[in-house]
Amino acid sequence: MEEYLEQYNSESKKPMDLVMFVFAVEHVSRIARVLAMPSGNMLLVGVGGSGRQSLTRLASFAADYTLKQVELSKNYTSVEWREDLKIVISTAGTGKKPFVFLFSDTQVKYESFVEDLNSMLNTGQVPNLFAFDERVSIIDSTRDILKKEGVQIKDFSEADLWTAFLKRTRSNLHIVLAFSPIGSAFRERLRKYPSLINCCTIDWFYSWPADALVAVAEKFLAKVEIQR
Repeated sequence: MEEYLEQYNSESKKPMDLVMFVFAVEHVSRIARVLAMPSGNMLLVGVGGSGRQSLTRLASFAADYTLKQVELSKNYTSVEWREDLKIVISTAGTGKKPFVFLFSDTQVKYESFVEDLNSMLNTGQVPNLFAFDERVSIIDSTRDILKKEGVQIKDFSEADLWTAFLKRTRSNLHIVLAFSPIGSAFRERLRKYPSLINCCTIDWFYSWPADALVAVAEKFLAKVEIQR
């Protein structure tokens, strides 16, 4: 794990200063196992700062998957959100390797974001997301991919190719949700959007044990000169 972390930090523009104690390694292992499965999605439940997002990035890097996370700004609206979802779904369905979409509840600017995620978890798509010309482009790309894979598509209609694209998207797209259980919003979302539970493997991030806190303290205080 430390070798993966060192390699990640050498290649990333945003290196992570993590301590790989046993609990962290166990969580990375769980995330990696789920990501290795087709249609493997996760709901990481824990308070902010428990390592949910950092460990997801590390697990995705170790598996050599592409990871995307939306970048919110003051002007970020449902229009930008839909554009980001187009990139996520089309890349997962026509890309060369699996795709991880990491989303935190702190990024829920509008409740419709969670509704769209619920749809993606359930069916692999968001209704009426793609315009006609975008849909045609995706169908053409899917046709080329299936030909390269040796699939006989002579009798395939456009509807069949779109179905093949959605099947490929569901297999390659891995949605990882980092939600906090504090407050009523978490319970309400689970009631309104059942796919958050039904289509996800849940991993609870409990409080770190004492030995983990000691390991973190030892690392960050190792270079501190303390006057006696």
